[in-house]
Amino acid sequence: MVGRYVLLYMLLKFYSMYGKPLYGRKKIQKLLFLVEHFDLGSKRIVKSRGLTGYRFVVWSYGPFSKEIYEDLEKLVDEGYVEERVVGSDATPEYEGIVLDLYTDDGFPKRMFIYEPRVRDPSRILGQLEKKLDHRVVTVIDGVLQEFGLKMPHELEDFVNGLLKLSPDKKVRYWGIDIDSYLDREGLA
Repeated sequence: MVGRYVLLYMLLKFYSMYGKPLYGRKKIQKLLFLVEHFDLGSKRIVKSRGLTGYRFVVWSYGPFSKEIYEDLEKLVDEGYVEERVVGSDATPEYEGIVLDLYTDDGFPKRMFIYEPRVRDPSRILGQLEKKLDHRVVTVIDGVLQEFGLKMPHELEDFVNGLLKLSPDKKVRYWGIDIDSYLDREGLA
């Protein structure tokens, strides 16, 4: 349950900061990974800090948590968030991303867009700030400040670079949790 609140906070905070919806499932995955595993002060990867409630594993595009998709679906079903899907057949480009060349976490030529659906996002944001641990709010705010305007592929490249996660390593460590990967590779 904490993960869903963290996810909703991040979506609402992004909208509040930048005045636009958060786009790209890949981007959402990587931003939440950074909240969980990136120390903004030292600029280093760390083991899970238990901030988000999500457990990440090595996957096709880098760290991945299937629970994020489940929580996105619940937030849509509960009416907090609207999910739109744009495809290259209708929209050749979105936010500078050529959709013919883009894959959004396994969905080729599509982009998933998440926008608040609540009447007063700032009120919900305030409630979430009180409900969530102050540390996670601070880290989300910092991650969004530093990485929020990055393109999904830039975040994917950055995170995979931090993890030294090559295509060969993705195959070798497929499905293993990130903390185990960090131990085995001596990265944290």
